[in-house]
Amino acid sequence: MTEMVTSNWLEANRPDIWQGIIEKSHSPLFDTNFLVQMGEIYRREFAGERFELSVTIPTIPVDACKFNQAPDLCSVHSGFDLPLLITPKHNWNGKMVIIASQDPLRKSDWAPRGLSMCTPWGFSTQGGSSRGGKILWPVVEWLCRQGLGVYFTDVWKLYVEPSSGIKRNISTRQIEREVFKAEMDIVSPVLWVAFGNAAQEALSKFGITHVDKHPHPTAFGSLKKHYGTEDEKFTTIQKAIISQISSKIFAGEALTGNHAAELSK
Repeated sequence: MTEMVTSNWLEANRPDIWQGIIEKSHSPLFDTNFLVQMGEIYRREFAGERFELSVTIPTIPVDACKFNQAPDLCSVHSGFDLPLLITPKHNWNGKMVIIASQDPLRKSDWAPRGLSMCTPWGFSTQGGSSRGGKILWPVVEWLCRQGLGVYFTDVWKLYVEPSSGIKRNISTRQIEREVFKAEMDIVSPVLWVAFGNAAQEALSKFGITHVDKHPHPTAFGSLKKHYGTEDEKFTTIQKAIISQISSKIFAGEALTGNHAAELSK
């Protein structure tokens, strides 16, 4: 285990807030003691510790699952993303923005066989581990500089590789609905943000229609059409995303602060 250089003004999974959300919402799906232990590992990873991939992308044991279909899902490529909360350490106003994804997509070229766990956008490492995450990271920082927390979650909690021949049954999907509805009630965000049609459509099925919708950050070609930008450079799209979110949260107030100035360079 080694250390990495990180920004020390942010923290992940603040225990007094995050743990309560997970325990109150995810208990129908998993043993929350297991989830809380993993949340602590991701909190430490975010703070700078390095772990083996087998620690940060583990396969969830069957005995940590509470849904009846677990033995089937644990035998094939499937996934669950543990929700992640990122907040500023010292000036958080207690409010959150939720960035919601459709489901915890897994690809067999990187995920281990079984019901694997990781975090949305790979944000348990500051800056993200995915291409889309690297585009979104300055947006997360900007939101936190406004005193907001950012909560990342999936609408549908489980993903199963289609080629496995296994589908989530009615009972499993009902438990997923219960978990997500509990999250909705507990977090009560000031804004829902969705990247991509699939995420927005998944939210609409739960009656969440007031959503700040964006193209997926890797949907090159459609980005400049949506944002009206001249190009799709990382900094251009990052600033465009921030501008759109700002207009929803702050009723069109102009971007302020050093971070916005940096993005304009």
